[in-house]
Amino acid sequence: MDKYIWLFPVLFIFHDMEEIIGLRTWILKNKSTLNQKFPKISKIFQHYSTEGMAFAVFEEFLLCILICIAAIVFGWYGLWLGCFVAYTIHLIVHLLQAIIMKKYIPALATSVIALPISVWLIYVCNGILDYSKGFMIMYTFIGLGLIGINLKFAHWIMHKFTKWLCGII
Repeated sequence: MDKYIWLFPVLFIFHDMEEIIGLRTWILKNKSTLNQKFPKISKIFQHYSTEGMAFAVFEEFLLCILICIAAIVFGWYGLWLGCFVAYTIHLIVHLLQAIIMKKYIPALATSVIALPISVWLIYVCNGILDYSKGFMIMYTFIGLGLIGINLKFAHWIMHKFTKWLCGII
């Protein structure tokens, strides 16, 4: 099982690098569409910078590493699997975002590549761990909750760091 654990941060950083590299340019090119059709999303990226995004991804990456270490050291494989399922659901969300926007979004290419690998990894690891459906569902919700809370925190960090860089705070 331990040999599969480290695929989580590898897939995570592979995917998030596409977002770091392409999101600023994409937001600038699609600002009017976002403002008109998706004002809540537009507001999320009101105080956005590539540096702020990279800082937020770094924080998320550290959490990912800590979850992997906890799985290996303490045997918290359920937590790891739940968080990895949440990550996989997040890849599906990016696919849906591209479908709704009817265009490429920075995250699409790596989501298409990482999704089948992630589904395979969930299948293999659940086979090794032999968790019941109830256990899987419970840890998926725990993973979704943890990742959801951290996503809010990461966006907060992104905004604060961007404002600090710009001298706003």
